[in-house]
Amino acid sequence: MLKHDGVIWHTAISLDGYAADVNDSLAFMARYEAPNPLIDEVEANIGCTLGGRRGYDVFRARDEEPQAYGDAVQVPEYVVTRRPFPDDPKTLFADGNDLPAVVAKAKATANGRMVVILGPTLGSALLRAGLVDQIVLHVTPVLIGAGIKIFADTGEPPVHLELIHLSQSGQTTNLVFEPRPN
Repeated sequence: MLKHDGVIWHTAISLDGYAADVNDSLAFMARYEAPNPLIDEVEANIGCTLGGRRGYDVFRARDEEPQAYGDAVQVPEYVVTRRPFPDDPKTLFADGNDLPAVVAKAKATANGRMVVILGPTLGSALLRAGLVDQIVLHVTPVLIGAGIKIFADTGEPPVHLELIHLSQSGQTTNLVFEPRPN
């Protein structure tokens, strides 16, 4: 059911729609971690990730190396930004002013495997640009009240989705959507 050669926005949220809390932390999701075959399938098929500059800056401020899936997945990770690239030889950067070119570069790097998008701002921008094949969303049963919303209000028309998969792992609800024409 997952497009193993597709562009996948993979993310987790609180029940009230936040991808991170006000401190840019995902810790509120930790108590709901359980074996999850859908996450395993994503991790087994990743060829490249695309992350946003905000996530990169948050990790760097904590003096941590940005690494989307920890030691579980070792793949090229691009940071997509419209700002000047920092002097960081360990990180691949891509120009966020040309999203189709970013996705084309990531697909070439992924070599027939999944390109996985991380982060709400980049995911929203790529989805609105028509560059996302599927959204893999994990909903945790916690209400945090404030933080980084999964999908920002840009004043643009709604993005219509079709649910193609629904499952549960522990207390987490797994949803897979595909974009539909408006």
